[in-house]
Amino acid sequence: MDLKIHPLEIDPQNPFASDVLNRKPEIENLTTLVLNFNTPTVLAIDSGWGTGKTTFIKLRQYYLKAEGVNALYFNAWETDFSEEPLVAFLGEMNDGLKDLIGDSKKVKHAWETTKSAGKQIAKRMVPAVIKMATYGAVDADKITEDMLANAFGSLSGDALENYLQQKDAIKQFHESFKDFLEKASQNKPLIIFVDELDRCRPDYAIALLERIKHLFNIEGLVFVLALDKKQLGYSISTIYGEGFHSNGYLRRFIDFEYQLQQPDIESYINILFARFKLEEFFDKRKAYRDLENDKDHLLGVFQMIASGLKLSLREIEQIFAQINLSIRTAKKNQYLYPPLLVFLIITKNIKPDVCQRYLVENVDEAECVKFLYEIVPEEKRNNSQFVHYCSLVEGYLISAKSDRSTISDSETYSRHERNLQNDEHYYSSRVIEIAKHLTRKVRINIKSISERIELVSRFEFQSEK
Repeated sequence: MDLKIHPLEIDPQNPFASDVLNRKPEIENLTTLVLNFNTPTVLAIDSGWGTGKTTFIKLRQYYLKAEGVNALYFNAWETDFSEEPLVAFLGEMNDGLKDLIGDSKKVKHAWETTKSAGKQIAKRMVPAVIKMATYGAVDADKITEDMLANAFGSLSGDALENYLQQKDAIKQFHESFKDFLEKASQNKPLIIFVDELDRCRPDYAIALLERIKHLFNIEGLVFVLALDKKQLGYSISTIYGEGFHSNGYLRRFIDFEYQLQQPDIESYINILFARFKLEEFFDKRKAYRDLENDKDHLLGVFQMIASGLKLSLREIEQIFAQINLSIRTAKKNQYLYPPLLVFLIITKNIKPDVCQRYLVENVDEAECVKFLYEIVPEEKRNNSQFVHYCSLVEGYLISAKSDRSTISDSETYSRHERNLQNDEHYYSSRVIEIAKHLTRKVRINIKSISERIELVSRFEFQSEK
């Protein structure tokens, strides 16, 4: 019994064997473009939380390496405990560049010289230097002593001397890194993927961007930043204030932006179904006539709602894990009411108060139906693609709160009876038919559903990266 998704394993020799979202054409096209960039270049891959950025860039990294291109992966969030991002960055590069360094003494010496210069910069880092360049006053390597005299006239001689030494260290770092790339990369660019930048503490994210732009502005380097630009903008605003123009600020660091394509949600849900090994679970239920459509109902309703709410891949994974857990304790001949169970678990995540009132309090289905209509608006409810699963959910919502003698008391049910006289008659007739069937033959046990959802709510679900 699998209750969690295991981390994605990528075969270095065949990275697209793990490409469950069919990212291959997008990766190949973007890679061709990136390899033709003039260097140095910074490319941002912008996409929201939980949309598969990490998987995308890891697939790209392995694809590039398989094609003989030098590529490194750096997770910024895993290193934001460090006070100075340059130290963490050089440390991670030291491990990642082992294959590129090889056994050549000249290459090793060039890299050791680069590290030494980097260490000097990290030790003597003067924030005002980088910030001067960041705000566009002047490039750090073009600052003259006269400019310094004006900018730091009130500083002590020691501070000014420290800055001059810092400037020399930056120049040496540029020269030694360039020399290293010329000796090691065989005229191929070094592509460095930086992930999870938007999850870092704000001051660390800003400092890392500054280091990339002003210390690694070196021919032969391409940086690919995977980020949620909107979230990163919020982080920047916490440092510089709400009125600060974060988009303009980020444009100083980023040369090109790329919006990740939206994945096929239906395919991803089918993949999760297989990964959780649910096929065997539902196959056993097909022996019972009333339960033979459970698999279809679970998948169809989940796909409809996930699409309507525009759930991210991570949200889909976490909610699907909850559904998986909720059904695993059921006997093979036990009713699960998948349309209702799926809808209520999702509602519990999105609108917990609505779910709570429906399950526990003496409240009818009206609030839940309103939420359902927000997910599947009228034009979609009458569409052949959605009418079946939407009417199933609504029929279950009505029936779970009614019996044979009280179903006509439901205002929702009565509204559908009135709708039989107008253009919505097909959808309404489906809802009435389903609700009547359920109240006559199934009699939904809302207490058992409530207990399953309560069980799930006691767990905290974390998706694997």
